[in-house]
Amino acid sequence: MNDAPQGNGPTPVSPQWDYRVIHINVDNSAPPQPPDPQVASQKLGGTLSPEFISREFPQQYGPEQRAQAAPKHPAEQLQHFLNLLGREGWELTTTAQVGQLLMFFFKRPRPLAAPPPPVQPEAPGSPEQTP
Repeated sequence: MNDAPQGNGPTPVSPQWDYRVIHINVDNSAPPQPPDPQVASQKLGGTLSPEFISREFPQQYGPEQRAQAAPKHPAEQLQHFLNLLGREGWELTTTAQVGQLLMFFFKRPRPLAAPPPPVQPEAPGSPEQTP
């Protein structure tokens, strides 16, 4: 008996996958604090006042940036990260811990290669190209 596919239909193509591995360093120490002009002034030995630092470097020390930079709960950070990858089509398949590293394994279907464009027959009377 022959198990080869019969018929003239297209041969089914097995799905192909792209894989992505992300690692997170598991660190149970305190999260980093948002930028603080008072701390920056102290690090500079008081040569620049906290008010000057806030006024001259608003991108780093303005009130809006300090509120945005406030540490978020790790679960909230991870959820945001996973949602970003999900929007790109990545699916979390498994996790594993290797020492201090937490590994996340993702996959997504590889886009099928576009078929080559059909060959257009030359129109009658068109000039021939010579190499």
